[in-house]
Amino acid sequence: MRADSMAGWPGKGLVRTLLLLAAAVVVAGLASAFGIAHDYGYLHASILSGAPSGEYYALASRLAARAKQGRGTLTVVPTAGSAENITRLAQDGLRCAETFAIVQDGTPVPPESGIEVLGRLPDPEALLLLTRRDRSFAAFADLRGATIGIGPEQSGTAYLMRQLFADQDLHSFEVRLVNQSIEKQAELVARGELDLAAFVMREEAEFVRELIRRNNLDLVAPRELEGLIARHSWLSVGRIPAGFYDLALPTPATDHTVARVETLIVSGSCVRRAERVALLILLAAELPGFVRANPPKATGSATALPLASEARQFFARGEPELVDRYFPWLVNLLSPAYWVYLLMAVTILFNAMKALSRFRLWRIDSAREKLERQLMDFASSELRPSAVRPRADPVLAAPDRNTAERVRDELAALRARCQRQVASMVTPMGDEMFYRYQEFRIDEALQMAATLLAGGPPAPLRGA
Repeated sequence: MRADSMAGWPGKGLVRTLLLLAAAVVVAGLASAFGIAHDYGYLHASILSGAPSGEYYALASRLAARAKQGRGTLTVVPTAGSAENITRLAQDGLRCAETFAIVQDGTPVPPESGIEVLGRLPDPEALLLLTRRDRSFAAFADLRGATIGIGPEQSGTAYLMRQLFADQDLHSFEVRLVNQSIEKQAELVARGELDLAAFVMREEAEFVRELIRRNNLDLVAPRELEGLIARHSWLSVGRIPAGFYDLALPTPATDHTVARVETLIVSGSCVRRAERVALLILLAAELPGFVRANPPKATGSATALPLASEARQFFARGEPELVDRYFPWLVNLLSPAYWVYLLMAVTILFNAMKALSRFRLWRIDSAREKLERQLMDFASSELRPSAVRPRADPVLAAPDRNTAERVRDELAALRARCQRQVASMVTPMGDEMFYRYQEFRIDEALQMAATLLAGGPPAPLRGA
């Protein structure tokens, strides 16, 4: 090799390396642009919240703002409350116009609705009963003939209050439950037009504090309230300490018992896996205790919703799967578990094809060697490749000639079989070279058979 040629090799290697690196960068860029999710750009969903002045709407708005920062879209839809949210999700069917909702646990869900639970909020809500400071309702008997505002129709508050006052022990008190907007019912209580106003929201919400101070209200806690709560397994007992809302008056004057109820995040039946996981990520980012508070141990008997499989995996790991985070379009086709099973099935299939191909090759090779040995038996020692010389007389006698023709025909059939198998769909790529080698050896044997049948010396057989 010339000196200038040897000097050129390192330069060629460097150019080749740079070209490979450039190709890798291009491939990575294309995958990053079209296959990998960096943000919430794939999220296009809606969430049914509640009244614009309520906590559900405030939480949904924060989630929407966080999604927007990541180029996602989460549309907040104001509603009357939990009952309307469930109704709209259940009636949506396959249109998927409504995707997610925030609902109060215990809200009835139609059977076969396909709605699933994604999780519960870390802080439960409280049922707060408010009245004027100059009124006293120390026991349920004091509520006889009272009129109570229970929030808008189809709200979670309205449903919960009707559930509680459907108790047989309270029927004789003839309590009137009327629907009013949240702000209006507090004003009506302050003017004496309502005896009490019911609210279901977090007790530490600033909205509650403002309602109490602006309308000069106080909390009501009938002493039998804890016994009523115990009759409903999906409710729990909570306490609000004295002075929690106002230390100067104080409000409340003493510790008060309240009913606490969980808040659920639910998903419609047609929502895709990527959108569900995206909302779980948003909730975990917005509410630090969300993952620790889940999965829910149970839901109310009226709700009785299953936990979504995506949520179960999310809470088990504390974070989304790798494919959920970076390949949302992929998990929308099949969940990660199914992709693993698919990969295993493909691996097993290719291994089976490889084993079948090698078995076929072994059978062809074995048959070819057997036929070659029969041909070599016909060739006398002076006709073997080591002592090949021309002859004019026939090599084979009549009986052996028939056998040689049979061997020739079997070799031709074996070659056709080899050609069929090399073109077979189950022959793995890369195994063609082994079949081509067998064809080459069979052609040599056929040439030897032709020489023997023509009456001349056999051609040298490779490997004989």
